[in-house]
Amino acid sequence: MNTNYNSTGLTINNKTLSLLFSHCKSLFSTVHLPSHDHLHHMRVWNYATDLLTGLSGRGRTLNEQEISLLMLSVFFHDTGLTKTLSEEHGVESRRICEKFLEENPDIYPFDAGPALKAIELHDKKSSLLLYSDDPDMEILRILSVCDDLDAFGPAGILRYAEIYLLRDIPFKDLPAKILGNLARRFEFVSAQKWIPAEFLALHESRYRYITEFYSDMQYPQPPANKKIINTEIVESYMDNVYYGTTNILDFAGSIKNSDNRQKSLFGADLLKELIDGMKHLNM
Repeated sequence: MNTNYNSTGLTINNKTLSLLFSHCKSLFSTVHLPSHDHLHHMRVWNYATDLLTGLSGRGRTLNEQEISLLMLSVFFHDTGLTKTLSEEHGVESRRICEKFLEENPDIYPFDAGPALKAIELHDKKSSLLLYSDDPDMEILRILSVCDDLDAFGPAGILRYAEIYLLRDIPFKDLPAKILGNLARRFEFVSAQKWIPAEFLALHESRYRYITEFYSDMQYPQPPANKKIINTEIVESYMDNVYYGTTNILDFAGSIKNSDNRQKSLFGADLLKELIDGMKHLNM
């Protein structure tokens, strides 16, 4: 295998990483879904490598084959959204991955069952045995956590708005629907006692970030200005990125350059998160 050690010391097959990222990008090339496209999958991979680094410091490690399976599950888990926007898209994602494996038998000559299971069930939190030592559940546990992490922070704000609006949830209902789902996601993540405390603390701050944003959108009373500005940010994203031709990086830059301080701060936070999420693209 063309295996290298990245800066964290994790054994990463960069050739396979490049192939999976490129394939994921090609799957989304004919489906416009900025919130869940190849860059979302890369951000999830970044969270996964950060989590694995934290776990290795506590003596909990995955071997090279397990890391390869985790990588496979990460880059296919939401590809089913190219076929359906249903919450059951994990089934389609698994089928797409199975086809990829059939067409590329030399890349994963070993059993990919744990990755396929993780892909199909990544949104089914009830499927997880939270404290089980079952090795077949390890890939699923890590994927589910890291996918949830990308729902937090400034990118998560836009990710939620896009997918919920495409599922025909009325704009006025977004804050309540999103806050309820966010609470369940964070409850799930924080229940994973195997996650290093410092790693969880970092992402708890990102959870607070998005909950504050959507809580402000609920206020019928002042701070009305925050409600208006946050609404404008979401509407601008949908108009210019989803329905328009602006890519999300340019959108973040334009918001950062806004004369409104609240928008400018959000744009700066979003741009930083997006750029940080592409750190493995220089592999």
